[in-house]
Amino acid sequence: MRKAILFIIPVFLLAAAVQKTNRLPKDLKEISGWVFANDSTLIAHNDGGNDPKIFVLNLDGSIRHKVSVTNAENTDWEDIALDQKGNLYLGDFGNNNNTRTNLKVLKVNAKKVLDNQDVEAKFIEFSYPEQKDFPPKLAEKYFDCEAMSFYNDSLYLFTKCRAEPFDGKCFVYTLPTKPGTYKAKKRYYMVLGKRDWFRDAATSADIQNDKLYILTYNRVIIHSFENGKAKYESHQTLLPLTQKEALAVHPNGKIYVGDERQKIVGGGNMYIIKPTPKKK
Repeated sequence: MRKAILFIIPVFLLAAAVQKTNRLPKDLKEISGWVFANDSTLIAHNDGGNDPKIFVLNLDGSIRHKVSVTNAENTDWEDIALDQKGNLYLGDFGNNNNTRTNLKVLKVNAKKVLDNQDVEAKFIEFSYPEQKDFPPKLAEKYFDCEAMSFYNDSLYLFTKCRAEPFDGKCFVYTLPTKPGTYKAKKRYYMVLGKRDWFRDAATSADIQNDKLYILTYNRVIIHSFENGKAKYESHQTLLPLTQKEALAVHPNGKIYVGDERQKIVGGGNMYIIKPTPKKK
């Protein structure tokens, strides 16, 4: 999602749980997703309209090397996931206007990404069976997606609410990991908040150790996640309000967040967050 936020919250409101920030390189000025390949390596990508490149990063956000996906375009890459077999999934499903009919997930081998300068992708093409019109009515604009993670044997997609009036519904869909053409399966929906999509719409997700982490522009929301069902546990506020679109959970439990670099609101940083313990 490339639209800039049009208002600013002062920097002094930065949440205390942010342990440190690093400046991301200019090559990642539109960072839109990343995932841990191992405990010392992040794999990242930029938002739609950029080159179809994957970036292998050190833990400080510096670029180790770049990889071109030779048989794909970056129409609107929005998030990335890794399965237990070493496959990476890049979600080309950004759909701001709810008009796309070419939604897909790219599947590539993580080891090839780590070891090579070029890779080819296989494709998981899909549609939302509930969408009948392109675009749908304003009150039914639930078919944008910027958040994805792998869980058990499926890809979990968490949609971004663009309905007017805004109701904060985040629909949970699943897809198989085998290349092919599918109708995404709707599981249920969550309400992340009812204020506006600046604050209450999903922009990235990660599932680790039966915990679901959902990112919005101003917080990380943590849920327990068992058998594909989410139950709210806590949230961590992340201010100032910037275009935060990349989230990954390190094996040590720390949460890495990246935001896009914008002229008006700033950004272009890596935030390393230690979750606040849940109060008993």
